[in-house]
Amino acid sequence: MLSARNSFFLFVLLCLQLTFSSSSASEQKQYLLQKVAQAPQLSSNNNQWLQLIEQPGNSQNYFLANRQGKIYQLSQDKPKNTTLLLDLQQLATDKAIIQLTAFTLHPNFSLRDQEGYATFYTAHIAHASDNPSKRLIETAIDQSLNFDSVITEWQLNSAKKIDFLTQREVLKIAIPTQENGITQLSFNPFSKSWHDDFGLLYIALTQSPRLAKYPLYSGAILRIAPQKVASGSYSIPHSNPYYANESIDNILYLLGAGQITQFIWPDKYSNKLLLSHQYQLKGSSTHWLSYGYGGEDWREYSPKNFIYQPKEALVANSLLMYQGKNAPGLRNKLILLQKDKQYWQLNSLPYNNDSPEITINQRKKSPDKALSKPQSEWPLQQKELNAVQLSLFQDNRREVLFFNEDSGAIYQLFQQNINLGHNNEDAKKSTSGSIAFFFAFIVCLFGSYIVYQKNIQKNSSKALVRREFSNLALTEDKLAINLFRRHEHKAEKVILLTEIKQCQILLGDLVIATVNTSLGRGFNDTQEHEVREIFHKEQIAKMVDYRVRRISLVINTGEKSSQVICLYLRKGSDRITKGSYFEVVDAVLDWCWLIARHINSAHTPKRMIKAKVAATEIVQSGHKSHDDTPLHIQAAIIRPATHIEPTLDKKSKQTIEAQQCPPAITKQNKHNNGQIETELVNALEKLVKLQLQGFLSVDEFAQAKAKLLDSLNKTQ
Repeated sequence: MLSARNSFFLFVLLCLQLTFSSSSASEQKQYLLQKVAQAPQLSSNNNQWLQLIEQPGNSQNYFLANRQGKIYQLSQDKPKNTTLLLDLQQLATDKAIIQLTAFTLHPNFSLRDQEGYATFYTAHIAHASDNPSKRLIETAIDQSLNFDSVITEWQLNSAKKIDFLTQREVLKIAIPTQENGITQLSFNPFSKSWHDDFGLLYIALTQSPRLAKYPLYSGAILRIAPQKVASGSYSIPHSNPYYANESIDNILYLLGAGQITQFIWPDKYSNKLLLSHQYQLKGSSTHWLSYGYGGEDWREYSPKNFIYQPKEALVANSLLMYQGKNAPGLRNKLILLQKDKQYWQLNSLPYNNDSPEITINQRKKSPDKALSKPQSEWPLQQKELNAVQLSLFQDNRREVLFFNEDSGAIYQLFQQNINLGHNNEDAKKSTSGSIAFFFAFIVCLFGSYIVYQKNIQKNSSKALVRREFSNLALTEDKLAINLFRRHEHKAEKVILLTEIKQCQILLGDLVIATVNTSLGRGFNDTQEHEVREIFHKEQIAKMVDYRVRRISLVINTGEKSSQVICLYLRKGSDRITKGSYFEVVDAVLDWCWLIARHINSAHTPKRMIKAKVAATEIVQSGHKSHDDTPLHIQAAIIRPATHIEPTLDKKSKQTIEAQQCPPAITKQNKHNNGQIETELVNALEKLVKLQLQGFLSVDEFAQAKAKLLDSLNKTQ
């Protein structure tokens, strides 16, 4: 996605181009392309690209897989920064991987501490396993099936590399040939963590013509929960349409679809699927775009609801529902990528949630009027898109990406919003028209600069705090939460604790803790310690100019209702909010415990360890000699000698020496055993408090404790 600065320069470039164009100005295309990434060159013609997925979040990094079993990581800003993440061929031990056929990321891929974090799934074809008992197969088939289509789960470690110890086989399906494997793995992109179908994996298994009468091999979509359970490597949701059907395997979601090319979710308010598939009806095979709701069996009857039957079959990755912002003219339309003679064509189909879908009876009565006809949006005659293999993908902002598989170039689509109304008579007055347009260009340029400056101010740190809530507090009856704007003492919004569906802690844009109503999504002491470790690492990072440190709470009360409370914001050396860093850390953790006890008490144990004293209170807690010594310096004092200590002035050194050698362990007080015990207890209490505040890790605490006891033994 273009930044405000890049958008401004793009606008200037377009204006200059339009200013100095004359007769060709009326032929300007409606859309523009911007190259955003470059894939590595393929080593052979047989090595085809399979899937392009942007890493979740505003990462501008991509995962790219090919059929030879290689998965790459690409950087949008650095075309040369391409790394090989996984090579299945090198991992094959006894039997080689024949082909990688599908690849997808878990919807929680970027959410730390969530099930599915840094997890992705692949499907490949291999020769039949030596252990047939673990294969999914139709029991009525008596012939041998010599190949397997295998789904594997992978996880990345903290260094963003494959952790091969986590490699796990999820599902293995017996197939007759190499052409009959899994063609797509997908999670519903519109499903939220509190929905029943969240995290369910949809699997497209293409038809085996010789075995088409069997449900599993008729062209089917399977649905599973891929997480490992006690009874096996995956589980089958009770909501599957054939769960209680004895004649059809309960893993199936839809069957009889033929050769499934692709499926998508066209509507975020419905669970229906839109299938692009090659369907055989009465001996004639045609391509259909059909709706599936789960539970359909198209072996006996054709799809009842569909929208389009193209003359030429659609290839994989040629269908999407556009819901981005860069091309308003395409919004809420089904986009099709089709080839017309030698050029590719970007076409669209209207889509309306309220309009009735086309049925078979309507098709028979009025074959010409029943089906939607695609509208030509853009003939792709640019040399950049002149390719044998061209695919259509979407990024995280639902924007259109063109992938030229021949050259490896990845382009993003933008709509040109300048509407030119030149005609032949205007061409005769080109001189006066050019002058008028030039002045219009100057006005637009000046206006754009003003808008650009306002956009900068709008995105400033203080503007961010003003837009979001800055404080929250419990109501007097402790049944609801009051939300306050900055410098306001009257609550603008009240949220009942019973209405809360989810609460998240954000450090910048990174979610570091989540509490919701799902199974196992409560809060405990281990999670609190991990969150404090993250805050500790962030706090010791140097705050250079323009670096922003932000702590927020996000409270969700529904799918489209969320409130952001920015409790801490610092830019460089300027702290915008009132509360200190560790005061806010204590506060957000207290809110997590409180909300978890109300919305998920079954998975929220009693809080055993709680930081009772904030950082500012530690400094003012009666040890007057410590008043001028920051906590991080106190922590540095008791760390092992392997840590680099900060440079201190003479006064600070004297303070530190006084803390390192308390009266309890100096030679002048060796005889006072009672005082030794008192000072030992105080020193240990200080260690505990520093650890709770995140200044000391578990290892540092243990080493400091041992060092303290050792110094005590030497003085006795």
